[in-house]
Amino acid sequence: MGKTIINESNPFFEMDDKEGDVLYSFTGKCGPINNNNPLRGKTVNLSKMYVDMLEYVREFLFGGEFASIIDRSKCSKVDLTRIVSEYTFKKYGICIQNVYNKIHDNKAGTPFGTDKIFNELKVKYGINGIDWMYLYKNMNILTNDVEILGYIANRIVYNDIHKYFITEYNLRTAGAGKKVKQYINNNVKVDQPRNIIKIEWNDGGKKDMILSDFVESYNHWWMKVTNSKNRANIRDYDVLLNGRSVTEVFPLYCPVFSNLRMNYTRIDFDGKDNLKKCSEIAGYNNRGETWSFASIDRIDSSKGYSYDNIRIISQYANKLKNVGSKEQIIRLGDYLKNNK
Repeated sequence: MGKTIINESNPFFEMDDKEGDVLYSFTGKCGPINNNNPLRGKTVNLSKMYVDMLEYVREFLFGGEFASIIDRSKCSKVDLTRIVSEYTFKKYGICIQNVYNKIHDNKAGTPFGTDKIFNELKVKYGINGIDWMYLYKNMNILTNDVEILGYIANRIVYNDIHKYFITEYNLRTAGAGKKVKQYINNNVKVDQPRNIIKIEWNDGGKKDMILSDFVESYNHWWMKVTNSKNRANIRDYDVLLNGRSVTEVFPLYCPVFSNLRMNYTRIDFDGKDNLKKCSEIAGYNNRGETWSFASIDRIDSSKGYSYDNIRIISQYANKLKNVGSKEQIIRLGDYLKNNK
């Protein structure tokens, strides 16, 4: 068989017959090929069609079109397979899973899920040839593919928020996997497998995290720490910045103790020793530096959370301030100063 032209008005449908390719005749006796479908009665090189379909799916998912048609407020529940199926059928007259199943001689209706789509893209373009971060940030599409999970986690770790801990603690990702988490349902223990990212740092430090545990940016950190009812009215990141630079709002070092590095990662690198380290070092310029978690401080503790009554200081300084008013803390400082 030579070249088969399915639709002269659409250059896509010009197929080259190659040895080993799968040629398929759409007789219209079964399946979705009806009288109005351009494939009806045609013989198609499905192998070539599938390659072109994958390119279209890649452009569709990562070129902005997919993001424009979904409800971002429900993005974690997006049925990626259904949407890709609808759009490939609209363009080609047949959906991608049907083509895949015919090429591989699978039974009609064999599942072709999200991870199958991702794996096919990964095989064709390579793990680095796909902008997985775009999909993760814009649609929060979930996957069980450990290579993709590890790739995304590695990209997140190498952002500004983690830079200090990469340098000082050798923070690094150590692969992805699964971990079983138990929960109680109607008094019955249920095992729930979870995708986890393994991270490690100096002196044997390690932690298993899910992707949503990672902090991707200062904006992301702000969303996490204001995710409670009493802080809901200060969640707007742009209002918080109010034209200021990120470093003006999110200091690298504690404004109270300049040798406490601010930790926006939500990863505890020292455990119970952190409070002790902060106590030994805070305020002493000749004792080096350590870190403390960043926290929201209310300037006037008698008032609620509002944009004009908050600032970001270290958790250590915030705890010292927590137990008393400004006047009480000043009075305590004067006492300690005068009674050495």
